[in-house]
Amino acid sequence: MNFLAHEFLSKNHKGIRVGNFLADFIRAKDLSDYSYEIQLGIELHRKIDQFTDSHPLVHESKKLLHPRQGKYSSVLLDIYYDYFLGKNWKKYSEVPLKIFSKSVYDDFWEMKDVFPEKVQSFLPSMRENDWFYNYQFYWGIDKALQSIARRAKYSNTIKDALKDLQELEEELEKNFLLFFPELMAMSNKFLKEHNL
Repeated sequence: MNFLAHEFLSKNHKGIRVGNFLADFIRAKDLSDYSYEIQLGIELHRKIDQFTDSHPLVHESKKLLHPRQGKYSSVLLDIYYDYFLGKNWKKYSEVPLKIFSKSVYDDFWEMKDVFPEKVQSFLPSMRENDWFYNYQFYWGIDKALQSIARRAKYSNTIKDALKDLQELEEELEKNFLLFFPELMAMSNKFLKEHNL
């Protein structure tokens, strides 16, 4: 799952949101530098990734994408899933996506001092370009895909990944709609177990 899904699954818990976002930027040895709630957000992020990576429907989706995108299939599927979440937002939340997105940017900005410097540097761009809200549009997803294509270490065809999404959309979205409620149930159980 990518940024939007991780933030949605954090509910409205500020520290969990921050930890869930920062998990990919923090080394295990630095965990003790963070508050208990941020550490829980990091733990939730890892549980979400583990659940997603081992799910049969996700494997099925990766198989569909693999002939087109090879080793980058998993990364791209994470982006596509944010697109499907944005596109189907009203199925999962009564809070409009625009309002939800703003609340996350506000939380991040309020707690920016705990963000590593390299992450702090792109917080203004995240808000200005309204990343979370714009994931529901092809052009918003394409912007994220082009950024990944520029940063990718190996030769790739990520620049064509929007076309792959459009051509496989029906099957990938069907899998997402079956998978996501299960992921929500797992995340909700984790938060409930920690009295959140």
